[in-house]
Amino acid sequence: MEQQEQHFEWSEHPDLAVPGHILEGAERGTLSSEFTGLHVSLSIQRLPSGHATHFHSHLGDTLLRVYEKAAEALHEPLLPPKPHMPLDLLRYRTKHHEWHAPTSCLDTPLWEALAEGMTRHLGIDYQLIVRVNAKWGIASSPHTTPRALLTEFGFDAAQFSLYRHDGSEPLPPDVPLHLRRGERFEAQKDGRYGGTASPSLVPRGLQTIEDDIELLKLNGEPLSLLSHGQQRFVEVLIPIPSPPWSSSSARILIAVPSNYPAGGLDAFYVAPGITINGTIDRAQPAQPLPGKQWNLISWHYSAKRPWNPRLDDLQSHIAHCRGFFLRRGVVAE
Repeated sequence: MEQQEQHFEWSEHPDLAVPGHILEGAERGTLSSEFTGLHVSLSIQRLPSGHATHFHSHLGDTLLRVYEKAAEALHEPLLPPKPHMPLDLLRYRTKHHEWHAPTSCLDTPLWEALAEGMTRHLGIDYQLIVRVNAKWGIASSPHTTPRALLTEFGFDAAQFSLYRHDGSEPLPPDVPLHLRRGERFEAQKDGRYGGTASPSLVPRGLQTIEDDIELLKLNGEPLSLLSHGQQRFVEVLIPIPSPPWSSSSARILIAVPSNYPAGGLDAFYVAPGITINGTIDRAQPAQPLPGKQWNLISWHYSAKRPWNPRLDDLQSHIAHCRGFFLRRGVVAE
C-alpha cells in the first residue's frame, strides 16, 4: 500500500524524481504492464514563453503520442496531421532549466525517455507549416511571396503559379502572402508567372510512376496504379467545389505513358456522374476503362509550357487536373 501511494505521489507531481524501479526497468529494457499503464502528470507550454498547463499520459505511450496529447492540452494540434511526422519542434526542459534540443526519436516510450533523463516539463515550438499540393513544409516567413514559396517547395516559378486551395485565380507572384499556419495552396503549371527559369530544387526526370505514387501515398494521398490491357492508369480521388459540381470529390483516371516521365502526362478521365447541371465541358464520349465507364476530359498544357520531365511529375499533374474543376490554368489551344 505504501509503495502504491509513492507511485501515485510520483505520478501526479512532475517535479518528483523517477522512482528506482523504473530506472531498473529501463536498464533491463522492459517495464511491466502494471507501470506502463500508469497515468502520469506532465506540463506543457507553447514556446518560447507560453504559460504551462498540465495533462496526463501513460508511461507506455510513445513520445509522439505524449506530444499529441500535449498539443491537445494547448488546443492546437501538431502539423502536419497523421500519417505524417510532425514538423513542429518538440522539446523538454532539462534539470538545469534549459530547453533541450528538439526530440526526434518519437517512437521511444515515455518511461524509457524519463529513465534516460527527460523531464516531464515539455514545450512545443510551433512552426509556420503550410501545404503546397501534397507536400507539407515550413515557410521561411509569414510575409513570403508566392514566387518565393514556390521555390522553397521545389517548384520553378517560371513554370508554376500558386493558388489558394480552392482559388481560381493565381496569386500575384511578388505580393506578400501573410501566411497562416496550416494554410493549403496548390502549385499549377500554367506559365502565368513566366520570367527567367530557375532550377527546380526537386530533381525530376529519372523517377518511375511507382516512385511518384509511393511519395504521394506517404503524404496521405488516396491513389492507386491500375492496368487495362497494356495501358497503365493512376486513379486518384481529388476534392472539388460543390456547388457548382454535383459532388465534393471526383475520382479521376490518368493515363501513364510507357516511357514516363520522358513521355508526359496529359488530360484525364472522370466518371460521367460528375457534372454541372447534368453536363460537363470538354468531355469526350464515355468509354469502358478500369472498373466502369469514364469520360476523357480534354485538359492540356499550353504549347508555350509543355510537359517538362525535369520539372513535372504526377503530383503537379494532379494539381493541373484539379484546375479544370476550379476553372483555372491552361485552356486547350
